[in-house]
Amino acid sequence: MTDIQRDRDYCSVVRKAIARLAAILALALLVTLPLIAQTKATVPSPHPLAVKLSTASEPLPLDDLVDAALVFSGVSDSSLPAYRRKLLDLVAGFQQQAAGNPDPATLAVRALAHLHARLLRRYDVRQARVDLLLDEGIFNCVSSSVLYLVLARSVGLTVGGVRTTDHAFCTVKVGDSTVDVETTNAYGYDPGSRKEFTDSFGRVTGFAYVPPSNYRDRTPIGERDLLSLILYDRVSFAIERGDHASALEPAVTGWVLSGDALSRTTLVTALSNYAVWLGQAGRFAEALLFLEEVERSYGTDSDLTQRRRELLHNQAVALVEAGDLDAAEAVLTSQPRADILDPTDRRELLVWIIQLRADRSARKADYTAAVSVITDGISRIGAEPQLLAAFEVYTHNAFAQLYNARRFEDAKTLLEAALARYPASRVIRQDLDAVAKALK
Repeated sequence: MTDIQRDRDYCSVVRKAIARLAAILALALLVTLPLIAQTKATVPSPHPLAVKLSTASEPLPLDDLVDAALVFSGVSDSSLPAYRRKLLDLVAGFQQQAAGNPDPATLAVRALAHLHARLLRRYDVRQARVDLLLDEGIFNCVSSSVLYLVLARSVGLTVGGVRTTDHAFCTVKVGDSTVDVETTNAYGYDPGSRKEFTDSFGRVTGFAYVPPSNYRDRTPIGERDLLSLILYDRVSFAIERGDHASALEPAVTGWVLSGDALSRTTLVTALSNYAVWLGQAGRFAEALLFLEEVERSYGTDSDLTQRRRELLHNQAVALVEAGDLDAAEAVLTSQPRADILDPTDRRELLVWIIQLRADRSARKADYTAAVSVITDGISRIGAEPQLLAAFEVYTHNAFAQLYNARRFEDAKTLLEAALARYPASRVIRQDLDAVAKALK
């Protein structure tokens, strides 16, 4: 009588690569830079001024415009008085120059000229902060538009804004007409009528002027929305630097201030990127708690729900790769959090964990224990094809051990129980026939 050969050791484990997640903000790409040290993950509160202005009627009070331009630029409470004085000095200088001239068109032109003569020195697409503009004279379309808003409003003009896909500028009410003001250019009042503007604008900013006739490419915005562009740029450039923590507060503040589709997209992107950063740093528990707090504060969002789903998946994979199968299984089964997982993904991960547990026993040639692990797994999550295949192989190997030790009755008991669980297995049925012959 020849010995029965055991089948191959069953360990068909395909390591699931941890997905590297990256959200992209429409205004700036997320780039790979050294990670910046960040504090415990919490959802920041919006700036109180945004809460106040969110329900205020426009036009906003000039004092609020001044403060908003500064605090939304990131000016701290301790620095605010000094910057407020600097900005109000600029306003006072223009008001003196404009005194005695009530013509809106003249005032609108002079406001732009005053900015460029007194303050605006150099264009930089990334310089949206009004405080830095006051310090260094470096500006972009957003910071120059907000300063123009403050100056023009200080002499009673009615000012609005226009947002395009990658640019912003102001409008001024002149009689029954609304006139564009491209604030990045000294000749930007009614730009379509000035040859000097056409000759210089593209060279300075790299953008193209979007005339009123291209109404589909223009989004008219009010004062709050114009102010919120400072916040969006801060979010965008923080993400570009890889400093995802610094993107959170301006994103939250912008959403509370404006509440439009752009502010929602910006908010979700900043929150998502921060959670991704935590996950890439292995801080899965913090990331999940952070996103759950976000949901309580700002409601559900399909993108953020997907981030939670991916983080749970990656947390389970990381625990498996660290050898902590019990903790990995707990991640996949603890309610209510595990309910967010895709059922197919959750089942595949649980199958993987069961296979690894069984393989630990099989590597010690304890195939009976491996069969027990697979049997328990089938009873808990069902007769998955991978588990049935493992069950068949480990059962055969356990049978081979018993058969070769001439423990035929024990082998028969094992095989009969296995066949009752997997009656379609030809391998188990053939082994049972072999042991029956041996018993005869």
